[in-house]
Amino acid sequence: MNAPLTTPSAGRRTTRARAGRRLLRTAAVASTALAVLGSAAACSVPSQESGTQSAATAKGPDKVSDLKIAYFSAGTSNAYLQAAIAAAKKKSKDLGVGLDVFDGQFDAQKQFDQIQTALTSGKYNAFAVEPNDGNLVCKLLTQQAPRKGILVSVFNLPICGRATRLGDATWEPGTVTYVGGQTLDVYEQWVAQVIKDNPDGAKIALISGPDLNANTICFQKAAKEFAKHKGFEVVAQQSTDYTTPKGNSAAQTILQANPDLNVIMSNFSGMSRGIVQAVNSAGRKGKVKIYDFGGDKWALNSVQKGDLEQSVMMLPAQETEEAIQALADHVAGKKVPHFINLTESSELPGTPFATRETVDTFRPEY
Repeated sequence: MNAPLTTPSAGRRTTRARAGRRLLRTAAVASTALAVLGSAAACSVPSQESGTQSAATAKGPDKVSDLKIAYFSAGTSNAYLQAAIAAAKKKSKDLGVGLDVFDGQFDAQKQFDQIQTALTSGKYNAFAVEPNDGNLVCKLLTQQAPRKGILVSVFNLPICGRATRLGDATWEPGTVTYVGGQTLDVYEQWVAQVIKDNPDGAKIALISGPDLNANTICFQKAAKEFAKHKGFEVVAQQSTDYTTPKGNSAAQTILQANPDLNVIMSNFSGMSRGIVQAVNSAGRKGKVKIYDFGGDKWALNSVQKGDLEQSVMMLPAQETEEAIQALADHVAGKKVPHFINLTESSELPGTPFATRETVDTFRPEY
């Protein structure tokens, strides 16, 4: 069939139409690509960015005596938390301020609900928070709380994806301060000590608290250093609720599965008690070294006895006192550091690491 005759002007119109269609298709593709990229970017924003639109830190009440503090504890089930709560009650009494304690029960969603309820209640103008999941409560503490005029101090566990940050970077804008002594660099020094103590290498087990806990995150990240050193291997890793029975159960399972295990690292003394029991019951005392993080009375005594290689000190009472004092200082118009580093506390002899040679210079808080 013959092709239809086309005039020059009609040809130009056809060419322009085709070009226009190509431009529209190109624009549509570009638009789609931008939309996809935008969507991907939104999904891939690191958790620490969730607080980037935080409100400015609230001013708080006019007088320190007007502070009404909601104290959100990660839980109440162990001596560390109980010592912290006792210190919080004493500190608030000394300051003459109101304080209500909320038990998070190591349940991130429960604590989220507690904070949300406190926000809407209108009963509080300040929060002191030990978060179970610092990412889950990020916007509540850095955006919603400041907009309601509520001051926030965070302690023990950073929020908004800052678990593995250092120094002032552990502090999130919108809050008054972050108080802690379990930052990533301390865990890195702890791992470095194990490497130094075992020059021929070691098979290592890690026993930690809950997976979402910032201290667990730091512990696991620091432990990646083992893979860089010849002869070192992490052969087991278990998360618990920090209790002695769970620590004991985890250690028993690990010991049975790894007859050639050399080292167990536990990032809380409550678990370490159960681990020592399991190692001794298995007849492997002296064959499996136990490294502890916690520094309670039992741990320091166990370092002296040789049941533990060493312990890293934690200061639950001072930690809590600093968090509450920071709220009072902010209201009083005093400058509050973004990060209060407990490893530099005058309560410690220049280091948080208690060994058999130095253990007598440490004083436990719980």
